[in-house]
Amino acid sequence: MDFTCGTIVFTRYGKCYMFNSGSDDKPLLTTVQGGTGNGLEIMLDIQQDDYLPVWGEAEDTTFEAGIRVQLHTQSEPPFVHELGFGVAPGFQTFVSTQEQRLIYLPPPWGDCQASAVNTDFFPSYSITACRIDCETRYLVENCNCRMVHMPGDAHYCTPEQYKECAEPTLALLAEMNNNCLCKTPCYLTRYNKELSMVKIPSRTSAKYLEKKFNKTEKYISENILVLDVFFEALNYETIEQKKAYEVAGLLGDIGGQMGLFIGASILTILELFDYLYEVMKDKLMGLTSFKKGEEERSHDDNVVTLSVNLDEPLKQDSSSSQLN
Repeated sequence: MDFTCGTIVFTRYGKCYMFNSGSDDKPLLTTVQGGTGNGLEIMLDIQQDDYLPVWGEAEDTTFEAGIRVQLHTQSEPPFVHELGFGVAPGFQTFVSTQEQRLIYLPPPWGDCQASAVNTDFFPSYSITACRIDCETRYLVENCNCRMVHMPGDAHYCTPEQYKECAEPTLALLAEMNNNCLCKTPCYLTRYNKELSMVKIPSRTSAKYLEKKFNKTEKYISENILVLDVFFEALNYETIEQKKAYEVAGLLGDIGGQMGLFIGASILTILELFDYLYEVMKDKLMGLTSFKKGEEERSHDDNVVTLSVNLDEPLKQDSSSSQLN
């Protein structure tokens, strides 16, 4: 396949092509307007005659014919076997897309990945990069090899290792929900898409396409497809996650409710604090005066008692002298 505009990448499906990847210092292609005909439009021959025959049914057996396509940013590695959509032969498929930017809250309000996670394989964090990184490390640890789409420097798995170790290991990893826990990044860009299709070839173009490709009409309807990807409009949609209740909103609601139901305001609250201060001040001053009065009375009683005790012995002595 001669596809000079694409960069060769490897996925679970094998050899794929990535359009407008920006790799190898190639400038990114842009468009100045949206709509059909202002994006990527390609015609592909899927060559069903080269498909491997299906002799039995297994987990990775595919019965469909066509291609898989995924729309993603340049910083995100392809994960086409799970996130791709199908394009069937014999149809022209129109894919209208729009950029969508999502902003999530970090803990404790949300559960997104706030800090950058450095990996040995990918320069930036994404869910797919985290998944591929986790699967690669797990496979190398258990099978001592890696699949053709996995990064790293370990040697590739042989067909026997694919069948006996790699595929069962990844299936086991998928069943273990707590091994590859990849959080959503706090800033995420994705592309919404709407698909529509029309049948090709038409009756008027069948003879022309037969002559152009030197193929029969049956071959064209079974193998030729047209893919048209374009922006719906040159704008983007932002979806931002916000805190349900902030401190400023809480104070504003409290003030509004108090003003609505009891006619209170900030001045009313200050006057209430001032009243409580004056009451507590009077209580403390009264308690202090009471304690001082008690101390003075106690001091006077002690003085009187001492004078009585000093006089009584003198009286007893005088009376005894008279008796003598």
